Amino acid sequence: MVICGVHFNMISFLGILVLYQIFSIGNTLAHDQTLITKYCEAKNVRMGTIFSCQRKRDNTKKIISLSKVGLRFLNIDINDTQNQNFPLDQLDQVLRRNYYHLAVIIDSSCIDFADFIIQDKKYFYETYHWLIPTTTQNLNKTLNFLLKAPLNINSDVNVAILNEEPNEWSILDVYNPASSHHGQFTVIKLGYCNETNGFQAKINGNKYWTRKNMSGVRFKSAVVVPDPSIKLNDYLTSEENRQLNSMHRFQSVTVNYCREMYNFSLEIQRTDSWGYLTPNGHFDGLVGLLERRLVDFGSSPLIYKLDRMPVIDYSFGNWVLRSTFIYRRPKIIEASYRIFLRPLSQTVWICIVLMMVLLMLFLKVIFSREKHNMVDSSWSFLFLFTLGAFCQQGATCHPQLLSSRTLSVFIFLFCILTYQFYSASIVSYLLIDPPRKINNLKDLSDSNLRVGIEDILIDRNYFVQTTDPIAIELFNKKIIYGNNNSGFYEPWEGLDLVKQGGFAFHVETSTAYPIIEETFTNEEICELEEVQMYRTQPMHTNLQKNSPFREMMNYCMLHLVENGIMDRLRKYWDARKPMCIESAKKFTFNVGLKEFSSGLIVLSYGVLFSLVLLLRERIAYKKEYIRGLFRKKNVVQPFTN
Repeated sequence: MVICGVHFNMISFLGILVLYQIFSIGNTLAHDQTLITKYCEAKNVRMGTIFSCQRKRDNTKKIISLSKVGLRFLNIDINDTQNQNFPLDQLDQVLRRNYYHLAVIIDSSCIDFADFIIQDKKYFYETYHWLIPTTTQNLNKTLNFLLKAPLNINSDVNVAILNEEPNEWSILDVYNPASSHHGQFTVIKLGYCNETNGFQAKINGNKYWTRKNMSGVRFKSAVVVPDPSIKLNDYLTSEENRQLNSMHRFQSVTVNYCREMYNFSLEIQRTDSWGYLTPNGHFDGLVGLLERRLVDFGSSPLIYKLDRMPVIDYSFGNWVLRSTFIYRRPKIIEASYRIFLRPLSQTVWICIVLMMVLLMLFLKVIFSREKHNMVDSSWSFLFLFTLGAFCQQGATCHPQLLSSRTLSVFIFLFCILTYQFYSASIVSYLLIDPPRKINNLKDLSDSNLRVGIEDILIDRNYFVQTTDPIAIELFNKKIIYGNNNSGFYEPWEGLDLVKQGGFAFHVETSTAYPIIEETFTNEEICELEEVQMYRTQPMHTNLQKNSPFREMMNYCMLHLVENGIMDRLRKYWDARKPMCIESAKKFTFNVGLKEFSSGLIVLSYGVLFSLVLLLRERIAYKKEYIRGLFRKKNVVQPFTN
C-alpha cells in the first residue's frame, strides 16, 4: 500500500508539474505576445525575426498570434542552428537590413547558444531593434551575452525583465559607445511595459545626445597634408594663413567640436592624398586608410565620387568647394582702323564724304571769283583747305569776298561740330569698361588668354577622369604645352600672373581671395572676372563603410548648424570675395600701340606717297631742264658787227 501510495502520489505530482509547465508556457506566451506587440508599436516596425528554443508548436502559435495583429515575424529555432540544420550564410536573407527596419527577438532561456548572431557587427545597426525578454534569474546571463556583442552608440537593444506583477515588464536600455574601442558597457533603466499603458520606455530626446558621454574612447583619424614639411600639430591648431588648405583645417576644427561634445579622444595621422584609385584596384591616401579600416573617419572632407562609394560612407556635407578661373577682364582689341571708324556710322561717313565734295564745288565757284586771283582755286588746294577744316587746322588763305568768308565760317562750324562728336566718342570708348566676352569655358578656350591650374590633386585628377570635351580641349590646347607640369602653378605664383594680365588661373576661391585682397589694387580687383570649370559642390565628412558612427557625426554637425557655429566657422575659414569699391576707382587708361597703329600706318603711307611724288616731280624737272639746255644749243645767234 505504501509503495502503491507512493507511486500514486509520484504520478500525481508529475501530472501536476506537467500541467504547471503547460500553464506557465501558455502564460509566458501570452506575456511575450503582449510585450512584442507593444514594442513593435513603439518602434513603428511591422516585421521581424524571433530566435527561440521553445517547442515548434508554441513558436507556431506565437507567430500566428502576432500575425493576427498585423506583425509579420519569422521564427528561427536556435537548436536547429546548433545542429547545423540552419545554414548561417542565409542569415543575411533573414535579417535584411538594407530593406526594412526589423525587430529581433531573442529567447533568453537559450541565449547561451545564440553566439552566432553576434559574430557580425552589422546586425547591431540603427535598422535593427533588439528585444530580449528575460527573468530576474536569467538577467546576468543575458547581460553577459550582450557584453560580448559588438554594440556601439547607434545600437538599439532593450532587455525586458518580467516583474512579479502580472503582465508587466521592466525595460532596460543596453549599449556601448564603441565596443571595439574599449568603450564602457552601459545599462540604464528606461521604463516599463504593460498591456494597459503600452511600451513606456522611450529615450528622452535624441539618442546621440543622451549617449553623448563616450567615456574617452579613442578614435583614429587622418588629415590630408600635401606638404610634408608642415608640422601637423602646428598646422591644425594655428589660425595663421587660413588660406593654406582651408578645407582640411576647417574640417579638423568641426571634428574637434564633436570630440568635445561626445567626450572621445582622437589620434590623428597625416596622409598626402585624398584617395584615388591605383593600378592594383585599391585606393591611396585617406580613402585607402578608410578602406583598410586603419582609421575610423577622416578629418579632411571629401567630394562625392562614384568609385569611392563602395568602400566608404559619406556623412554631413559641411564645406563647399568652389574653384574657378580668375582673370583680369581683357580689353576687346578691335582692328585699329575700326577704332577710328567706330564713332560714326557708315551712313554718317558717307554723308561727310559727300558734303566734302559738295563744299569743294562751292569753294571752286566762289574762290575763282576772287579779284586778281588772291586765292588759289585749284582742286588740290580746295581739297587741302576742306580737309584742314575738318582736322581743325584753320584757314591757309584770306578770302576777300563776303560770300567766300561766309562759306568758310559755316564750313568751320560744321567741321567743329562733327569733330566734337567724333572725339567724344573716341574718349568714351577708351573710358568705359570693355564688355564681357568670356562667359563660359569654351569662350576661355578660344580667347587669347594664357591658362594655368593650381597644382593640387583634385584638379590634376579632374583632367584624368573628365569626359567633358571642352575641358579636354582646354587642357590640351593651353595647359600641358607638351609638358604635364608646365601649366600647373602654386597659388601665389598663378595669381601674380593674373595680376600682370593676360592670364587665367584656376584656383580654389578660399585660397585665392585672401591673396587677391592682400596683393591686388582696387582697380585690379574691379577688373577680375570668373569662369567655372566644374560646378560648386559640397565636401562631406567621411567614415568607414557601414560605420556605426555615421549618424553620430551627422547629429553633431547638424547640432553645430542649429547653434550657428557652423555658419561662423565657414565665414571664418572660407574667405569672402574681395569687394570692388567703384567710388575709389581711378579712371586712368593707356592707349596701346595696337590702337594707335592706324595713325602710324596712314602717316607712313602718306610719307611714302609723297616721296614717290617727289621723285616723280624731280624726274620731270630734270627732263625739262635737259630739254631747255638742248633748245639753247640749237638757237642761232643774230649776226653782230
